[in-house]
Amino acid sequence: MKKIILPVVFTLIGLALIGYVFILSGSYNVSAMEPDSGLVHWVLETTSDNSVDAHSADIIVPELNKPEMIKEGIAHYKEMCESCHGGPGKEETELAKGLNPKAPNLVKWGGKMNPAKMFWVTKNGIKMTGMPAWGKTHSDDKIWSIVAAVKKLNEMSPAGYDAIKAEKE
Repeated sequence: MKKIILPVVFTLIGLALIGYVFILSGSYNVSAMEPDSGLVHWVLETTSDNSVDAHSADIIVPELNKPEMIKEGIAHYKEMCESCHGGPGKEETELAKGLNPKAPNLVKWGGKMNPAKMFWVTKNGIKMTGMPAWGKTHSDDKIWSIVAAVKKLNEMSPAGYDAIKAEKE
């Protein structure tokens, strides 16, 4: 048994030292101009997806079809989300073009997303993606209004979206 454990321990220590030297070397390019390698992308995306799944599993979703809730959510969305995630009829902003990883297009995908997961992400943010934790500045009710609005973005015309935004300004 000792004959197996000792080489495994030395191998793990060696790998840890190689990793440490790699980290200190600065050779990994952290520039947002270059996409992550396939392995790095997979590790980060899989870790994020599984974390959101685990942390959002017990969230109870309220009624999201209330018109006033959706209108309030549009006002918050315009202020905090549109520049990265877009809006009905809106072109991708310069800010959005510079993000790596790209922010999901919520007009296209928001209606299909799980509202509990969307709430958790909006409230808690995601490290190293540019997604802030709005729970530090917004109540759960306000975050749910954003989720309600996002669930309806794909059904809104650009004119309807702009009218709601103007009404709340």
